[in-house]
Amino acid sequence: MDLASVWRFWIVWVLFSGTLSLGCERLQLQQVLNRETLSKLNEMGGPFPRQCVKERLSLKTKSLNLVKLSGGLQTQDRIQIVHQTLRHFIKIYSMNLDSVTWPQDKVENFRLLLDRQLEELEECVKKPGSESRPRRNAAIHKYFRKLRKFLKQKRFSVCAWEIIRAETRARLQQILFITAQIRRRN
Repeated sequence: MDLASVWRFWIVWVLFSGTLSLGCERLQLQQVLNRETLSKLNEMGGPFPRQCVKERLSLKTKSLNLVKLSGGLQTQDRIQIVHQTLRHFIKIYSMNLDSVTWPQDKVENFRLLLDRQLEELEECVKKPGSESRPRRNAAIHKYFRKLRKFLKQKRFSVCAWEIIRAETRARLQQILFITAQIRRRN
């Protein structure tokens, strides 16, 4: 990994580490982390491989539109949707990555950034004085269950992972849009 990437990663990590703890309405750090996560995701593998186009058709799940799903919801519910989505991505990228051709350091940085985003949102999804877990959105849960099943059916092939990476990119872009909407509202 080049020095500029390491430097940028640690600046984001250190300088903004306390921003969201001041209140969930301040989602600047979340957006910075999300952009950095998208950047790492793109660095991991470049453009979608042509040899995987046919296999992409075998993913039998409707695309998840987080923006539509969060439309008309209160800020807290939108934050929970982002939180749940990130939690599912962490689970997926903890699965068998043996077949991927992505550089390990970039994969690890990507995973660290996902973890950091989730960590920052933990304070937002826990209501003061409440011990209850965040509500689970059935559409999100079903979508990620199908992605995990797809990976297993394809035996964690290179193309299956590339399809997951493309799905991840789309959802992270949607999360960026949702957090921008929340910040504008507050």
